[in-house]
Amino acid sequence: MSTTDPVLRALVFAVSMAKERMGVALAVNGTVITGHLVSPEEYADAVIEQIRRSHAEEIPAGQGPEGFFMRIAESAKERRERHRAAALAGDFDSGSEQDLPDYLHLVDAFTGDRPAGGAGATWRIRLEDVSGWSLAQVGTPDGRPA
Repeated sequence: MSTTDPVLRALVFAVSMAKERMGVALAVNGTVITGHLVSPEEYADAVIEQIRRSHAEEIPAGQGPEGFFMRIAESAKERRERHRAAALAGDFDSGSEQDLPDYLHLVDAFTGDRPAGGAGATWRIRLEDVSGWSLAQVGTPDGRPA
């Protein structure tokens, strides 16, 4: 039996399908994490960017860890397109348990107070580990609301 909040699962699904961002605060194993809830595609793109920045030597595009995350982004895009096509055809039941995600993705996330001028981290979190959550106003690293 899943202990995942069904409202949170539905919210993560909706954000993923719309490719939108939403500010959230999550209680995860006793730690509060605040950041932007994003689609798996945006998450994978953010990780790819981090990989590119961290490599001093040039790695051919699409190879190594970058290629792995490119496949994650492509798979998420294909899934979203299948869901949209099914919805247009009237074959999609948005309440279907197998269609809802098991993980959420955050970008520009942080614990505690945001460091001045600091960019947040990129997180993939199992929904079952979230014990509480709320929508949150999340600013950018320079302090402006996002």
